[in-house]
Amino acid sequence: MNLSLFHTGNTILDLTMTVLFAILLTYPILGGLAWFFGAFCYNYLFKYRQKTWADIPKEIEPFITIMVPAHNEEVVIEDTIEYLMNSINYTNYEVLVTDDGSTDTTPEILARLMKKYPNLRVVRIEKNKGKAHAFNIGTSFAKGELILSNDADTVPEPDALWKYINYFIREDGRNIAAVTSNMDVQNRSTLVGKSQTVEFSSIVGIIKRTQSSVFGVIYAYSGANTMYRKSA
Repeated sequence: MNLSLFHTGNTILDLTMTVLFAILLTYPILGGLAWFFGAFCYNYLFKYRQKTWADIPKEIEPFITIMVPAHNEEVVIEDTIEYLMNSINYTNYEVLVTDDGSTDTTPEILARLMKKYPNLRVVRIEKNKGKAHAFNIGTSFAKGELILSNDADTVPEPDALWKYINYFIREDGRNIAAVTSNMDVQNRSTLVGKSQTVEFSSIVGIIKRTQSSVFGVIYAYSGANTMYRKSA
């Protein structure tokens, strides 16, 4: 009895193609069930889930470095810096921009903003080597005991910093090295923007919850907005 869907004359090739075709058809269904199970485990079994938020008095706020890797970000960098300086419900922090070899007016914009904000610092990297390299360089200059990675075109919600800190200061949080979040796309007017909202808020969020609740660890943290313990 031949159960192969393909008939090329080569039995091994026919069987291989049939198996691959079956995987292609069943993967979305099996994957969806796996992520659903993971989200269920996160809601009911994950012990590190934060259910209550403690206010952080200004007198004991840990010092935070908000690190912004930037390469040719003249369109968005000023709005992002203005938001980080004026709209965050936190006081003990600095913003460190690692200018990754920008060739547009990004350096001039940052120079002007540094005169305006004393807690804004800029590290200039002459040769562009990518976001990861810029972030790694920046960690050597960061003064904060906690470092929040923040894309040049991304802003956290106003209460994000002290909510992040809640994870690090809890009694069972000594071994927590990083905390990441779901991203919300601001521009939802286009089809791409709407699809990114679904990806960030739904698909990626469920995958991260599944990893953390089932395996106790997240394999990859979002570079757009993640807080790290610098000592780790």
